[in-house]
Amino acid sequence: MERSTVFLTFIFTVLLWPGRGVAMLSDHTTVTRVLDNLLSGYNKEVRPGIGRQTVMVDTNMLIKSMGPISENDMSYSMQVYFRQRWRDERLQFNMTNVTQFTLSNRFMNHIWKPPTYFLNGRRSKLHNITVPNQFVRIESNGNIYMSKRLTIHARCPMRLARYPMDAQVCPLYIGSYGYTTKDVVYRWLKGAPAVDVDAGVTMSQFEMGEIDYANTTGYSRLGETSHLCVYMHMRRAVGFFLLETYVPCYLIVSLSWVSFWINRDAAPARVLLGVTTILSLAAVGMTVREGLPRVPYATALDVFQYMCLVYAMAALIEYAAVNYFTKLMPKEGGLDEEEEEEEEGYDGEVLEEACPPPLNVILTDKEDERERETLLDNRFRVIEVEEQPTSYATTYTTLSCGKLFWRCLVGNWSYRMARVMSADPEGGNSVSNIDMICRRLFPSTFIILNLIYWFIYLYFEPEINLDRTKFITT
Repeated sequence: MERSTVFLTFIFTVLLWPGRGVAMLSDHTTVTRVLDNLLSGYNKEVRPGIGRQTVMVDTNMLIKSMGPISENDMSYSMQVYFRQRWRDERLQFNMTNVTQFTLSNRFMNHIWKPPTYFLNGRRSKLHNITVPNQFVRIESNGNIYMSKRLTIHARCPMRLARYPMDAQVCPLYIGSYGYTTKDVVYRWLKGAPAVDVDAGVTMSQFEMGEIDYANTTGYSRLGETSHLCVYMHMRRAVGFFLLETYVPCYLIVSLSWVSFWINRDAAPARVLLGVTTILSLAAVGMTVREGLPRVPYATALDVFQYMCLVYAMAALIEYAAVNYFTKLMPKEGGLDEEEEEEEEGYDGEVLEEACPPPLNVILTDKEDERERETLLDNRFRVIEVEEQPTSYATTYTTLSCGKLFWRCLVGNWSYRMARVMSADPEGGNSVSNIDMICRRLFPSTFIILNLIYWFIYLYFEPEINLDRTKFITT
């Protein structure tokens, strides 16, 4: 039905308006004849104006989409409309009422085109669905405008020392493959944005900043070559890492401080809590490092995780110090089972060395005066030894806090005995002074270090020097 309608319309036009129909057929014939004449004797292997003038290629591009950006491969991809303009005098024509032709990609296979390539490109491609996404427009004076839709995959050297609060600059280098500046010179189009970004371009982890571009020159074996450079500034969004890494680490470190409020007699609870927090922080760190390259330096996220890990380990070591230096006996009082076994012999016999015999036994069994004096001396010597730790405790109490911490850190035995003997056995293990100090010391120092951490990485940004000088190509 539709085909018959079109055919009848064509017949109606030709028969009733013969002048107009003849004119339409004449225009098609004229266009076909002009295009045939343009390609007659045309050699696409030879550049325009060879031996007389340099071909000036004006370039601009529109970025339609950006991403993904891979830190592991240090690369990025983007989809662009890549446009080039140059002049080929061999394609000039003169036709009434026609100043330009817009032709398909098939015509591009028969004319000379600039051998443009991306110096730092990887797997770039031209879109071919549903047809090759490219066209060429020829003007009557020989000017040629070519547009292509490309997906560019290029290298992007990254410095990840400030990850995930880093800002990256991804370059794109455009040049000619084989031609020197005597033959082809690239330049950014004047009077229009050289590199424009579509309004709907967004990325998941990065925010697009300003775009710099420049004309540079390089060197190859043939001589000086012309290049175009694009520098895309991008800043990483920290929101994802705050939710997935920073906040969980803060909660895990805060959980390790709960042990300061648990009684020091509950050794399994405090040790299990400390080990669990350390393993949780290690698991978070391993998960984060999976998507990063194995760089030989620490990133900002590594510094934060190591800081959290140190605090979690310090909380566990703090309980080891509390258990070693201040834990005396079970809370009910009395001796521990191990101390009772040491007090008794291995076969249940009472060791005579534990305490001297009473005086009445000495008077009845030992009549020799010299032995009596010896036993009395041993009795008083034992009493002096029992009273000696009290004097030690008094001595260590008068020491400064730094010296006491050092003796606790190196495991000073006399200091430990002084702490043990100075406690009240009937009162049991009360709240340790070390735990009471750490309840305030750990949170306050952790907050101060975090303020310094965020201040340094958010407000002290290094300058990025863009190399816009000459560079060497093969």
